[in-house]
Amino acid sequence: MQENVKDLLTLQASLFVLETKVRNFHWNIKGDDFFPVHEELGKLYEEAADKVDLVAEKIVMLENTAYGSYKEALKNSLLKEESAKPISSKELFKVLQKDLKTILEFIGKMQKISYRVQPILDEIILFLDMWLWKVTKSLA
Repeated sequence: MQENVKDLLTLQASLFVLETKVRNFHWNIKGDDFFPVHEELGKLYEEAADKVDLVAEKIVMLENTAYGSYKEALKNSLLKEESAKPISSKELFKVLQKDLKTILEFIGKMQKISYRVQPILDEIILFLDMWLWKVTKSLA
């Protein structure tokens, strides 16, 4: 179970960085597709925030301490921070595609997953897969 907690902490940190990155893109997107992409990014960061909370609460249920600061999350995340700057939808979709794949691949490599953890991972996989599909189709 401790192996699951270590992986869950990495997952929580990575989802936290993803959420912050998407908020950054939501605020700084530019271009003629601003309105629809801005709206979709709002949905994505809200869903990502829900997943961060879900993982953090599971970590605490397993008698451990979830990350409580962005500094901790950034240090332990699979993803890198993105500086604030104007960005086009094509640029941000490429970044998101890479990040979503990175988190999905990490989950796919997790081992000895407890039956108490698997349902959360299933929910997160569905979330990541759906957004990866949307982002990939937007780049086509």
